[in-house]
Amino acid sequence: MKIIGTFLLTAAAALLSSGCVRENLVMDGKDTYHVEKEVDRAKAAQNRVKIALRLLEDGQATLSKENLQKALELDPDCFDAKLAFAWYYQTVGELDNAYRVYGELTANYADQGDVFNNYGIFLCGQGRYTDAYSMYERAVVIPKYTRVAETYVNAARCAYKQGDDRRAIDYVDRSLKYNSNNPYALGFRAELALAVGDIQTARMMMNRYSHVADENAFTLFTKLRIEEGTGNTQQAKIYGQELVTRYPNSPEAKKYMSNNY
Repeated sequence: MKIIGTFLLTAAAALLSSGCVRENLVMDGKDTYHVEKEVDRAKAAQNRVKIALRLLEDGQATLSKENLQKALELDPDCFDAKLAFAWYYQTVGELDNAYRVYGELTANYADQGDVFNNYGIFLCGQGRYTDAYSMYERAVVIPKYTRVAETYVNAARCAYKQGDDRRAIDYVDRSLKYNSNNPYALGFRAELALAVGDIQTARMMMNRYSHVADENAFTLFTKLRIEEGTGNTQQAKIYGQELVTRYPNSPEAKKYMSNNY
């Protein structure tokens, strides 16, 4: 799931770069020239945003903020920097500032689905579920917004957090209409099916999952739960043994071993 959009970070290479530079040949006289270097301020700002997000992910909030401030100095109109600032405030717990920035973004960038998607994530985290769903719904109807599938998954996660499995199922089903091969959505839908006792749908979702992703601890754990749900304890034990053998340190294996599921 994407929170902030798509930022492809390049670690050390990005940290050493201060932006893109263009070299222009400028005529001094009839036959002489000199090279004039011009920093592409918009691209430099984007690079600062990438650095800031990586730093924030690594827990270096102060340096992250400095890079976001620098991004806006380079390009005061940089949308990604403003959106990233909202995420920064959200991450460090400056809730008043997060509300303020998201309010400004929704007022000034009503055609940007990422604003409403991210605001929905924030509101859900604050337990404002109805407002969060409203933001998600606003995001998905924006014509140029391309991350509809991801937003519906975010809405589903929010509903699951609220304890509303039926709403979560509805949102995941909507997501799968836009991206039927998303392993996360398929796995989540299987879990939700198990939560409401729909073993047949859970099995179908895991079959679809197996065609788009490799076997892992999650799939083995889910399959054993499906088999237990049908009373096939022998096959469930086979999956369980494979789980603890191949992924002994996984959370799923620990749940299975402690019978905590």
